[in-house]
This record gives sequence, C-alpha cells and structure tokens, in this order.
Amino acid sequence: MPPTALCLWCALTPFYNLPSGLGKSERYYLGPGFRVKESPCPLCQLVVEAHYQNAEVLDENPVWLVWREGAEIGFAFEVPQAGRDVWISFGLLESTDHAVREMRVAHPGRCHLRPTTEPLIDTYRILDWVHNCEQRHGDECQLPTQVPFSEAFRGLPFIRLIDVQDGCLVEKQYHVKYITLSYVWGAVANFRLTRANRRVLLTPGSLDKVSDRLPATIRDTIGVVQRLGCRYLWVDALCLVQNDTYDLDQGVKTMDLIYERAWLTIVAACGHDANVRLPGAQYGTRKPLMNTYHVMPGITLGVVVGLDDLLGRSMYDTRGWTFQERMLSRRAIYFVDGKLFYRCRKTIQAEHLVDLPNATRANQWTVAQVLPRAILMRDPVYDFSSILRFYTKRILSDQSDAPRAMAGIIQRFSVAMGCQFLEGLPTVTFDLFILLRRQGDNLRRRAAFPSYSWTGWSGQMARLKTCNDSLRDKKWIIWYKRSPSGVVSLVWDPSDLSIRFYDMARVGYRESQPFSHGRYTPRHLDTSRTTPSKAISFSRDVPPYHILQFWTVSVFYTISDICVFDAMADLIDCNGTKCGSVWIDGFEETTYFESQSCFEFILLSESGPDSTHPFDDRIMAHPPVTKHSNKCFLVLLLEWRGGLAERRGFGYIFQEAMQNSRAPGPVWKEILLA
Repeated sequence: MPPTALCLWCALTPFYNLPSGLGKSERYYLGPGFRVKESPCPLCQLVVEAHYQNAEVLDENPVWLVWREGAEIGFAFEVPQAGRDVWISFGLLESTDHAVREMRVAHPGRCHLRPTTEPLIDTYRILDWVHNCEQRHGDECQLPTQVPFSEAFRGLPFIRLIDVQDGCLVEKQYHVKYITLSYVWGAVANFRLTRANRRVLLTPGSLDKVSDRLPATIRDTIGVVQRLGCRYLWVDALCLVQNDTYDLDQGVKTMDLIYERAWLTIVAACGHDANVRLPGAQYGTRKPLMNTYHVMPGITLGVVVGLDDLLGRSMYDTRGWTFQERMLSRRAIYFVDGKLFYRCRKTIQAEHLVDLPNATRANQWTVAQVLPRAILMRDPVYDFSSILRFYTKRILSDQSDAPRAMAGIIQRFSVAMGCQFLEGLPTVTFDLFILLRRQGDNLRRRAAFPSYSWTGWSGQMARLKTCNDSLRDKKWIIWYKRSPSGVVSLVWDPSDLSIRFYDMARVGYRESQPFSHGRYTPRHLDTSRTTPSKAISFSRDVPPYHILQFWTVSVFYTISDICVFDAMADLIDCNGTKCGSVWIDGFEETTYFESQSCFEFILLSESGPDSTHPFDDRIMAHPPVTKHSNKCFLVLLLEWRGGLAERRGFGYIFQEAMQNSRAPGPVWKEILLA
C-alpha cells in the first residue's frame, strides 16, 4: 500500500537536496501545532510521535524542523520542542551490508535508522563496539592493567566475582577481565550474599542451584555476560557480604575502582526494580520493533530519541547509588526503553542506528560527558561542585547512604586536592563549599548529618562559582572542628605541605586577613579572638559527626515577605529597611519561622562588587542608598537548639546593614555549628 501523501507544508522540505558539512543547518516551518496534530501526513504524524513526552506543546506553538548535525547521531531533523534530544532521522530501506555501504558513500555524515530491531540483541555488534574502543580510544577509555592489584583496588585483599562459567562466586587476588552490573534494587526480595551462605556460594554450581531465586535482572545479565564470552561478573548483592559491615564498607569505599576498571558495565535502566527483564537479552523479553515509516517513494523516516533523554525519564537516573556507577564506567551498554545503547568516553552507538565508521559522536557538553570529564579532576574544585549538583538531585531509599554512595568519588578528589574531607566537604576549600545553596525545590533536613554540609540536606545543590581570590581577600573565619569525643583541631592546617606549589593556582587556601582588615568594624566590636573555647556545654545529645567551632560576627534581623513557593524572604534591619535576602532551608518541615520575629545570622565571607552570587536580581530590586550598595556579606541563618546552632538558610546582607542590626547584634561571637 503506497504511503499517504505529504501535506503541502511537509512537501516543501527538500529531502533530496539537504545540506551537509560542518556548521550547516536549515529550518523548515511546518505550520501551527494544531494543524500538525490533525494532519494525516506521515511526516506530521512522526512529529506528533516525537512529542510523546509533551504532546500539549503542539496545541499552542508553531512547529519547526531543524536539519543539523546532532552531538551524538550525525545529521538529522531536530524537533526542538519535543525534548532535549529528539530527532527525526532517515531510515534505510533495507539493512543489508550493501545498503549500508551505499548510504555511507552517498551521505557519510547522516544518521540512518535500521528498518527494524530484532527481538534478540546482537552481541557481535556489542563486541565490535568494544573492540573499536579498545583499538582506537586509548587511555581515556581504559586503564593500564600492569599496576599491582593492591594499587588497582585500593585496600581490597581480593575482588569477589560471579564466575558465570562455573556457576559460583570466586575471590581473585589478581587482575581478570570482568563486567559490572548497574541496576535499581527496588523493593523486591533480592537473594543476597551473607556470612551464612558465603562458603556454599564459593562451591562450583552453587549459584545454578539458586538461579530461580535470583532477580530477573541479574539472571538476564548472567546470560548476556556468557554470550559476550566474558567469564566474570560483579553484582553488589552477590559480591559484597550484605550483613558484614567490614566487607560492605570495604566494597563501598572501592566501588569507584570496581566500576572504573570493569571491561564493560551493563546498565539496567529499563525498570523500577531488579525483577525487570532486560529487553532483548533473552527470547520473549521484547517483540520486533519497527523503527521507520515510508513518507514518500524511496524515503523512510523515524523518530530517534537520544540516550540522555531516555535516561532522564528513567527510575535508574533518579537513584543515588547508580550515580557513581554510571559516572565512572568507562564503557557501558544501556538497556532502556526497550532499546540497547553503547557509550564509552569517546562515542555512542545504538542497535537501531547504523554505525558510522570511526564514529566519535560524544559531545563534552552533554550531561553524560560533563560527569566523566569532571572525574578527570583537571579543575578539582569546579569539578567536585559539578558532581555535587548532579548527585544531590538523586533519590536514596536510605538517607544514611548519602555520603556512602559518594565515598569512592570523594576518595579520589581527596587525593587530587591534597586534603582530607570533613563531612563531605574538602577542607582545603572549606570556605567555598560551606556556601552551598539549593537549586530548585526546598531542602529537607537529614538529622544524622551536619546542617553545614550537603550531606545534612536532601535536595539538589547548585554549582559553586569558584574563585581562589575569595579564599584570600574575602574570608576571615578560622575553622575548627570538634569530634564527638571532644577533640578540637583545625579544619585545615596552613602548615600542611601536602599541596604542591603549582597546584595552588587551581585549588587551596590563601593566607587570610582578620575581619577588621580593610572592613568597617564598629568601635565596640572586638574581633581579635579566633581560638576555640576548650570547655563547652550544651544540653542536647552529642551529634555523631564533627561540630564546627569558630568566631565571627553575629547580626539580627526580622524576616518579611516570605514566598511560600520558593522559600525566599527579605531581611529587615532596625530602621525598617530591606537589607538583604535569605533562602530558607527546610521551610516546609519546620515551625521555627512561626515561633519568633527576630532571627540570628552569622557572617561567612564577602561578596561583590567583583563577585557573582545567586542574589543578583534581588540586589538590583532592593539596592541600598549608599555608593557601596553592591558590597555584601554572605550569611547563614541559624537556629539554636540545646546550645548548638544549625543552619536554617543561606543569604546575603548589604555590608552597611551590619551596623543596623537589631539587638543584641552586631557581636563577635563563638559559634558551635552542628
């Protein structure tokens, strides 16, 4: 049956004469969205299909197709309003080798869809993708295996793996080729390695006897590993002793290296728990898929949705534990939306697309590439901030896992920065990272961790705007930490020589000046003391984490005009003048702001006029009257409970507002911040 004719709008698209070459692009107008939605034209219907994620957009907006080269797929028609990575691509009329060769000659940079996707994945194509990566991509996609085992797997006496050939667990003290699984556990009953069954599971054939008790995702993965010709598989549920705290902690701390050193990672992003089948891994797990449709004689088209777009809507991409697994894997295959993708740090391929020869499609500005580049730590302060931004938007079933699911990443940044981390924050840039603020939705308190760290809050943090000059010119606080046992020490010791001199341009403290140096300081304000009190008392239980102990200026203001939607408010000084703004943390879960009218803020550092900070729009909306209007202090809003303070918000005040503090401020005060 011949295809339905193109409408008058779509017929104007020059399918036989489209531009190609670096930087080439063309826009084609298809009319208003409601027209496209009602049209029987095959191209219009593909546009409707491309808007599956947000179909109502078609009712209100004009529709354009943009012919251009995609970051990861070659030349295709972009559908801008359909999603962040949604395209309409040409298809092959047939998927024979001859047809592929002809297409590559005629249109070397064009994305082409295969007509159909078979019910079973083609493991030979996967092996070809991996082989091409091994031969062409060098160190960025693989690590040397000549390093000693103890160095390759930091602190592990051995690596425990599933032997898919002998059907049991093995413990290896030397390098072997293995595959890792990254998946969502969910709420299913998951057969796990325990102290009781460990010895039995080391016996050949033992896993075969309990295979029906393994979750479907793990069973399918074992089958894929066997078909790929790899003998060993690492799965957390079976390779870490789940009721042995020491074994579990050792594995968690080394998980970054386990995934980074894997020959391949299998990512199960196709469901909400470990009982979801991998589509195409076995017969019966998916049906044949039709990828293209005839739109005119000799031309087929189909919708292509990018991997990042599909992952962004998956349960997998919301979970905290999968973050570093995906980030650190040097090459991986993804089962998502019924499709199979391959990605390494240099390229991306998909089973429903024709492989471009010597493809290097990956783009450094995609989310998937920002994160692997961040782990290279060429600018560790900025990179760690970027990682926190993406990690803190993830969901954890157990909130106590917040720092554990980042343990491997923190370990390598600790080495790169030449410093220890304190409660998830790098001590060598502590003044910067204590300025973390939320991005988007309200934060929710994690009581088991300190309020001054990202670990103490559930919700996405914004990326920092780093500036090494601020570590010298705009800070004055000397930070001390008090351990749960009462030992007091510097957060960062300036005599520490672990940072190499040439690293100081990119990371590390600068010598700071006292608060009174170059700043207006009221005469009655003695800011000379910075050493911590040895004897302190408070009436609440000792927190299980370090308390910060330091001296700074404390000021008091009232809060007005609270926006209940974004939890922001204005600050009012003793003259009734607006003097700053605050982002309130944990706004929806506390009655603190209903219980009193005057609130305490502490000064952390300077901001402006050469600094960019998150309150620029509000500063412009409420500028003070003096010529120094753009100079600010960044502040924390405090709530005191039982003699210890906790962070309840982050904001700014104009510097001149310090002297207009309400009573009893301004005062130079010792703070115990939990």
